[in-house]
Amino acid sequence: MLTPESRSTPAAPETDARTGIAAVEKAMATVNLVARAPRPPTFTDLLRASGFPKATLHRILATLVREGLVRFEGKDRSYRLGLRLLELAHRVWADFDLRVAAADELAAQAEATGETIELGVLADDHVVVVGSDAPGEVPGTASAVGERRPLHASALGKCIVAYMESAAQRRLLDGLTLREHAPATLTSVTALRADLDLAHARGYAIEDEELAQGVHGIAVPILDHAGQPIGALGLSGPAARLPLPRLHGFASRLIGAARRISHDAGGSSMSLTPAPRPAAAPTVDVTCVADVRSLLGEGPCWDARARVLHWVDILKPALHRFDPANGVDTALPMDAMISGVWPRARGGLLVARHDGLVQLDADTGRRLPFAHPEAARPSNRYNDGKCDRRGRLWIGSLDMGAAPNRGSLFRVDADGSATRMDSGFTVANGLGFSPDDTRLYFTDTGRRTIYVYDFDLARGEIAHRRPFVELSEAQGRPDGLTVDAEGFVWVAVWDGWTILRFDPEGRVVLRVPVPVPRPTSCCFGGANLRTLFITSASVRLPEQALADAPLSGALFACTPGVAGLPETPFAG
Repeated sequence: MLTPESRSTPAAPETDARTGIAAVEKAMATVNLVARAPRPPTFTDLLRASGFPKATLHRILATLVREGLVRFEGKDRSYRLGLRLLELAHRVWADFDLRVAAADELAAQAEATGETIELGVLADDHVVVVGSDAPGEVPGTASAVGERRPLHASALGKCIVAYMESAAQRRLLDGLTLREHAPATLTSVTALRADLDLAHARGYAIEDEELAQGVHGIAVPILDHAGQPIGALGLSGPAARLPLPRLHGFASRLIGAARRISHDAGGSSMSLTPAPRPAAAPTVDVTCVADVRSLLGEGPCWDARARVLHWVDILKPALHRFDPANGVDTALPMDAMISGVWPRARGGLLVARHDGLVQLDADTGRRLPFAHPEAARPSNRYNDGKCDRRGRLWIGSLDMGAAPNRGSLFRVDADGSATRMDSGFTVANGLGFSPDDTRLYFTDTGRRTIYVYDFDLARGEIAHRRPFVELSEAQGRPDGLTVDAEGFVWVAVWDGWTILRFDPEGRVVLRVPVPVPRPTSCCFGGANLRTLFITSASVRLPEQALADAPLSGALFACTPGVAGLPETPFAG
């Protein structure tokens, strides 16, 4: 019904309506630019990215700041999302009906996978199936709406618990009865916590005959705007039809569906779809030396004494040892995430687990806790590391779910003492030192940036952090790195199908195409340190990508015509 005021107001001309719509579109485009920027953008950054006239952008930003949709940080003159968006998000989620929002995705994924897709929510100490869709008659499935499943023995339950805030997760686990449902059920709290950490880091939980013998399952969390789980999406069925490699292949599809259900709320920084293989001519012959389907192969480190390469699979936890003399790769399964390994000067290995640095005797399996710099942050884990020429370990950390700005860079001395050297990183990654020990290179994969510090070897200090290389979204993400004897930096590019060699000024001087989309790290080893070893990943690759790059997760090697620098054992 029209009010007297509205009846007396003349209709706006059509040109005014179009102008108003255009203004709204520009304002929303500006908000999206701020949201998607790898780091808080300045006015100059936004001017360049938007293409708007300077005066127009000034007016848009002033309005957005006034309305609380964007805030201005005077200390670095940057723009960030405003708190008003959080208030609006709370109102949206208060009215969010998960079953209605998920209905179309359940049907679409059931059709695409040929399996029954289930929607589960937390109910006290169980997960309840509240939605299900099947593509006709699927043999061997017994899911039903209303079914209650134990949190610790089902993929639906584990992925919800894995993403709970740490204090809430701890309270829940303290009161949970870990009853055995099948021979493989995890009834140890320690083993369950390790499995939950893996689920959080991978982005999905696996059910390996834990609820019922002969049944496998996979589930991913559905997250709200704060990154907290409001439900889970999954599938399960006979292990014969769903072997573990095939199950892992469903992860990317299900994660994408979960993000669409929640409109990408709480989305991880790890991509789901790699870029197409670039049409690049081979520059160096890269060969597969160990055909291993690791989920997240990482941390290659050449052991000059043993003349073997140590490397790890972080997400299917195992310590690998590759012997170039006979071409044999041996895997030692671990009971928790392992992200790095370094020979010790006193013999044995130093291993980075999610719960601390551990001295390991690989022959006997004997472990001895050594240091835990991130003990105060149980939701963080360690990632890549490198020893300097004095044998001190420099190692980065990150949030288990890659939440922004929660990672740090530590220096661990021979006596186990640790110093936080820098912080505020998203995905702390590859490290390396220049041959003259004046530079430390350090990657933040989340920001697509390799930083360089001034490095003081004698004092073990760093200063003056600045960008060395910044990759675009089209190029991929910088991951692990190594430095050669000429001072050039070699970088594995996640989702880039390549290893890049940069000169000390940050210019690309060589591209080495690899046959997988996700190379993860590289190091020199072998005779005279002239072999470049390359690790890779298969985690979250869609089924088609795995079919196109079947060697994903394998270990590769090439001889690029330059030598590397000797790895210094950890001094402790």
